[in-house]
Amino acid sequence: MQDKRIKLIYFSMGGSEVKQLSLGWKKIIGLSSLSFLFLLLFVFLILQIFTDFFHNWQVSRLSKSNSQLEELLTEMGQKINKIETKVKYLEKEDDDLRVFVDLPVIDSDTRELGIGGHSEDTYANYTSIEDDAINQAIKIQRMIENMEQRVSLASESRNDIMKKYNEDLKQLKCTPSIRPILGGRITASYGLRLDPFVDKYRTHEGLDISAPRGTDIHATADGRVVEVQSKYEPNKDFGKYIVIDHGYGYKTRYAHLHKILVTRGQKVKRYDVIGKVGDTGRSTGPHLHYEVIVNNKKKDPGKYIID
Repeated sequence: MQDKRIKLIYFSMGGSEVKQLSLGWKKIIGLSSLSFLFLLLFVFLILQIFTDFFHNWQVSRLSKSNSQLEELLTEMGQKINKIETKVKYLEKEDDDLRVFVDLPVIDSDTRELGIGGHSEDTYANYTSIEDDAINQAIKIQRMIENMEQRVSLASESRNDIMKKYNEDLKQLKCTPSIRPILGGRITASYGLRLDPFVDKYRTHEGLDISAPRGTDIHATADGRVVEVQSKYEPNKDFGKYIVIDHGYGYKTRYAHLHKILVTRGQKVKRYDVIGKVGDTGRSTGPHLHYEVIVNNKKKDPGKYIID
C-alpha cells in the first residue's frame, strides 16, 4: 500500500525562507487522536471545576437558607409561646364561667388531649433541611395542633356555657320571685294559724295579703295558665282562683279573686295583671290568698319574694 503523504509548506522564523514538511496519514491520525484526548481532558477538567463550584455554591445557598429557616422558626416559636399564654388565659376564663353557671370544670388532662401531632416521618423527604430545623418544625407543629385542640374544646365549652346560662336565665324568669300585689299588708303567713271560721289552729298553706277590692294582681313569674275557676260557693274553698304552671316544677295559685283577666292556656309574663283582689269563697274580707307549689308540694311563698 502506497503511503500517501501530505506536504505542509510554512515559513521559517525569520520569514525569508520557505520550508516544506511532509507527514504520513498515520502521524496525522496519531496527532489528531492525541489532540482530541487533550481536548477531552481539558473539557473534563473544566466540567469538574464548574461542578465543584456549583456544588459549593449550592451548599452555601442551602446553608444560608437553613440559617434563615432556623431564624424564622425561632420567631414563630416565640409568637406561638405568646399565643399559648393567651390560650391559657382563655382556659382560665372558661373555668371561671363554668363555675358561674354551675357546670363541672374541665380537667387539665382533658384539655391537653391530642398533643400527638405529626411524627418525624412527615419531614423525612426534606433532606436539605438540617436536623435542628426539622426538630424545631416538629415541635412547632405539635404546639399548633395542641392549641387547635384546646381552642376547639374551649369553643365547645363556651357553647355549653351559653346554653346553660340561657337555660338558667329562662328558669329564673319562670321562678316566682315578686309580690303578687304591689303594696298591701300580709295578714296571714305560711304555717299554723288560728282559723277564724272554726277557732282552731290549722296549717295555712299560703300567704294572705290584704288589699282593697279591685287591686291588681300580678303573675309572679313567666308561665302558662293551666286552671281558671270562676264558679264558686260562698264561704267555701278558694272562690274564684287562677293556677299558673311556670315549668321546672313551679306552680302558683291566686285565690279569692273578684275578677279574672286571663283564660286557660294563656301565656303570661312576670308582672302581667291576671286578676283583681276580691273576697270570694271562704274569706272574711278582700285579700289575696297566694300559694307557691314546688313539685306538687306547697312551700312558704315568703321565701320566693325577693323584692
